[in-house]
Amino acid sequence: METRILGKTGLRLSELSLGTWGLAADAYGRVSDELFRSTVRAALEHGVTCFDMSPLWGDGRSERIVAGITSDRRDELQYVTRAGARWVDGRVHHRFDPASLMADCEGSLKRLRTDHIDLLLLHTPPEDVYRRDDLGVATERLLADGKIRAWGVSVATHEQATMALSAGAQAIAIPHNIFAGDALHEVQSEVEEAGAGVLATSPLCYGLLAGRWNERRNFTKDDHRGARWSHEVLVERIRTVNMLRFLVHDEVRTMVAAALRYVLANPVVTTAVLGARRPDQIEGGVHDVGEPPYLSGDDIARIPQVLAVAGA
Repeated sequence: METRILGKTGLRLSELSLGTWGLAADAYGRVSDELFRSTVRAALEHGVTCFDMSPLWGDGRSERIVAGITSDRRDELQYVTRAGARWVDGRVHHRFDPASLMADCEGSLKRLRTDHIDLLLLHTPPEDVYRRDDLGVATERLLADGKIRAWGVSVATHEQATMALSAGAQAIAIPHNIFAGDALHEVQSEVEEAGAGVLATSPLCYGLLAGRWNERRNFTKDDHRGARWSHEVLVERIRTVNMLRFLVHDEVRTMVAAALRYVLANPVVTTAVLGARRPDQIEGGVHDVGEPPYLSGDDIARIPQVLAVAGA
């Protein structure tokens, strides 16, 4: 497993991280604790050192299970977790005042059985949060006290990324994949100027870019993907994935490899956050990424042309 430095923080992360949203938050249906633990163990065995979590996912479940498996190797690992969002009466409640952020951090430290968090991400703040005079109070205090090594923001759009970087974020977590490359590309020069790190989330577009679905693919009622795409849109996306199979050649042996190598070919990306939900998925991802070089410049240049033809 190759590693990369997270911007100017000095933190060295594995090129693939294990994202725990799908494991902890029941987004794809319930994942048992046993399967969750097995997936974390597989990540460790295959060189993954970075674990992406949030108190929101499973009401602390992601942090508790990861800590239960990894605490004896804590010095070798990087814990990424979030602050600013919690469940209140079945709904997500955001709070980004200094006292709340510091309380969230303290709660995560306890669940993670550690004295520091490597990267604390503000959990998708609304735009008005960036205009607060006290936005940096909590992060500066936590950095000074050694309770966090770095801070950043989890964002959904390039506009949010721009605001986060302007506010001094040392890293951003942003969706980035073959289908959703524009957000990072539009803010890339600002990332480079700020010297920030990037956690690329959803590199396989919720499994779509693994290239294993056919046009009869259906999802269970407790799988978020059933609400994310209509059947017609899903069929169009599957057909587009099939048009992208020109990327599979030579050392790029699968669509998973192509999708992950596309993300890692971008020099501002520090790590691709793989949402594996079974040990074989993390094993396959690590095996498919292989070693540099990633995708060729010619292949990357052809992708927008294919997407344009497909109307994606």
